[in-house]
Amino acid sequence: MTEYTLTHPLWMWACFGALGSIGAMLFTLTVWQLMKLHSLAKGYQRSATRWNMIGYALLFSAAWFACGIGGTPGNLLSPDSSNHNPAAATGVAVLSMLLSVPGWVSILVGQCTVLRGIQSWDKAA
Repeated sequence: MTEYTLTHPLWMWACFGALGSIGAMLFTLTVWQLMKLHSLAKGYQRSATRWNMIGYALLFSAAWFACGIGGTPGNLLSPDSSNHNPAAATGVAVLSMLLSVPGWVSILVGQCTVLRGIQSWDKAA
């Protein structure tokens, strides 16, 4: 029988597991609310909800990939240095940033769309 050892302390597995699960549930609820808002919205509001959904999805993906820096595949938080994989950690860090920046841009576009719509509505009134 082979002996299995944890690559990280048990508290870290519990913390990342619990917070990751909570984050996934909150993301799901956020998208669900945006989908309900999207179905009721028209015009610029509908466009803004689309941009925000894209932005939140990209940010959630960026955060999920960032977990690979400390956990698998990078394992930089492991107390066992033989588990460290700086090349993989660098790859997931770059991927995380490549998803994060367009995520923030999408949310900014969504907010600008709402602002533009409100300003045009105020001018019409």
